[in-house]
Amino acid sequence: MIRSALVLLDADENARCSNVLQLGSLFPTFQNSFHLMAFSIFHLILLSICCLSTQTVLSATSCDRGYYLEGANCYPCTPGNYCPDGYRQLPCNPGEYQDSFTSSSCSACASGYYTTVSGSVICNICPIGFMCPNANQDPVGCARGTYQDSYGSARCQQCSQGYYSTTVNAHQCTICSKGNECTRPDQAPLACRPGTYSYDDGSYSCLACPTGWYTTQTGALLCSICPEGSECTRADQPPTLCRPGTYSSAPGSTCTSCASNTYATEYGQVSCKPCPPGYECTQSDQQPRACAQGFYRDGSMTSCQRCPTGMWTKNTTSVRCETCSVGYECPTTDSSPVPCRIGTYASNINTASCLTCSTGFFTVETRSIQCQRCPRGYYCPQPTSNPLACPPGTYSDYKQTVCTKCDSGYYAPNSTSIECLICPRGFACAIPSVLPQVCPVGTSANYGAVSCSACSQGYYSVKNSSAACTPCAPGYFCDTSKECPKQCPIGSYSSAARSACYQCTSTCSTVVGVFDCSTCITAKPTGCQQFST
Repeated sequence: MIRSALVLLDADENARCSNVLQLGSLFPTFQNSFHLMAFSIFHLILLSICCLSTQTVLSATSCDRGYYLEGANCYPCTPGNYCPDGYRQLPCNPGEYQDSFTSSSCSACASGYYTTVSGSVICNICPIGFMCPNANQDPVGCARGTYQDSYGSARCQQCSQGYYSTTVNAHQCTICSKGNECTRPDQAPLACRPGTYSYDDGSYSCLACPTGWYTTQTGALLCSICPEGSECTRADQPPTLCRPGTYSSAPGSTCTSCASNTYATEYGQVSCKPCPPGYECTQSDQQPRACAQGFYRDGSMTSCQRCPTGMWTKNTTSVRCETCSVGYECPTTDSSPVPCRIGTYASNINTASCLTCSTGFFTVETRSIQCQRCPRGYYCPQPTSNPLACPPGTYSDYKQTVCTKCDSGYYAPNSTSIECLICPRGFACAIPSVLPQVCPVGTSANYGAVSCSACSQGYYSVKNSSAACTPCAPGYFCDTSKECPKQCPIGSYSSAARSACYQCTSTCSTVVGVFDCSTCITAKPTGCQQFST
């Protein structure tokens, strides 16, 4: 609005403005809104120059804001400029624009737009692949690892994880291909190292092969499982065959030492073999070793064991020990049983050494299971020989190594006597090995006599083998023990057991055979046949 002024337009000016307004019909279409907006602003500028520049302001003293004073005329502020005080028209600063007439100020470019010149009617939109953080500066190309796929952006975007961009001004990032990793978005993909893999596109980092898997390739998409019979201690190296003494029974497993009583002598085993009976496997990486003779092993034992005392094995690789029979000895476990020698025996099985017969016992055969008792009447000085008969004059009871000599007064006239006999009455046994000796006339002997005893004075024995001497009867006398008693002559007498008669007194002189002088008897001396009736 113009104060105190009258604006007049002549006919020529109206015609010129009409032509300007018809310019829009010459460009009916535009490639995009940016071109359309630019043309519209250009159209307005021409219109203002055409239609307003020739305005006549009469007697102008001051102008409203949005107008400026030039001479005595007020003119509307044109696009690209601003008129803050009604006197001046100033160009918009870089980063600002004004697309209208009669503006008292400029507008800042919107985010993502820019202009680097003064007096801009419009702001330029930031192109793709660039960012415009400052409206008064030229667009800045997106750095490596960033991109911008839209117009009018104030900042570039960081490539997403698993994407990369190695060029500037990128309007998009490239996805990391499988078999690679993209740990930095500003660098090209790195192939997965051996032992790692990437099975899908867009991987930020390669994955380590799981335990029991491996890959020796660079840029691997997948890992391979470690086959049975081997182990993969390092994922970047090929499988290692299980050593002898170890095995791996399943894919992806590690090699395990063979259990007790099993073995594996080759590389790459999937199982261990059981140690056969009769053998031992103390080293699981070696062939089974046969049990030596005298040793054995059944399936439950961890190693070969020596046979118990008194048992034996027939050969090597034994699974059990043999029984040593009765009558045999097995002094060593690695040899056959030995028959018991003469004079020895084995009554039990599994005897390590035959026993010598005890005192008074014997055996005269091999393989004896017991010793025989030495019979009565014999003696066995050696257990290896037959019993010997006790000689006459000796005897033996059970368990005798020697015969016992008969005691005095006893006798054993035969061999093999089991006892000595007591010497009978009327006999003497001076030598125990012979029969009793008859006591002669005039002697006697009681039981167990070593010698015959002569009859005492006044006694007599007129028979052999007398057990006792007979005393001389009264009225008789025995001047010898070997004859019958003799009658005392007339005029003499005797009491019993007298060897002589005594003279009688004169009063009894006519009496025969008296034992005193007052009595006369008729005596019959014992043992004298002439007196018997």
